[in-house]
Amino acid sequence: MAAPLKMFLENGKKFLQRYPVVIAALVIYLYYLMVSVDFFNKSADSGNKGIKSLLDYVIEFDSLFFLWAAAAALIQLQRFRKESSQKNEKQRQLELVLERQRISNALINEITLLMQDTINNPLGVISMTTQEIRRRFMHDMEILKWVDRIESSTQRITKAIRDIQIHETQKALEISDIKT
Repeated sequence: MAAPLKMFLENGKKFLQRYPVVIAALVIYLYYLMVSVDFFNKSADSGNKGIKSLLDYVIEFDSLFFLWAAAAALIQLQRFRKESSQKNEKQRQLELVLERQRISNALINEITLLMQDTINNPLGVISMTTQEIRRRFMHDMEILKWVDRIESSTQRITKAIRDIQIHETQKALEISDIKT
């Protein structure tokens, strides 16, 4: 019993949120019908004894103007609530994106630090070893070509790590600019 009532209320609420103008117009026109029927009944009861003045008509239908004003206020309130909920949803989505970026930046920073520790130290050893080999075998051109290849490869690895660090630093600066 409670489930159908709850479903009816939820559907009613959705209908009110989606079509506030229809509901307001329905209330206004039902009120207008009620007042009109009452007005014509009173004028039929009194017969044609007196002529109705403009003030009599305004007094009979004055609430109609207030209903229109209330309907306009209701529509504005609904529009404000909808805009507010959309703004909140947009802000929540932006916060989620920023949180993902923060997590991504933290993860990439961890990876680059790990790469620095696990790659830079062996690269330093390789670099020192190639300098020693170059010094010992400076007259053997074939060995020097191999040493040059090793050194250029270590420089490429070092440059790749540096590029990752620069890229992450730039992303961090961009995110801080977005937040401010």
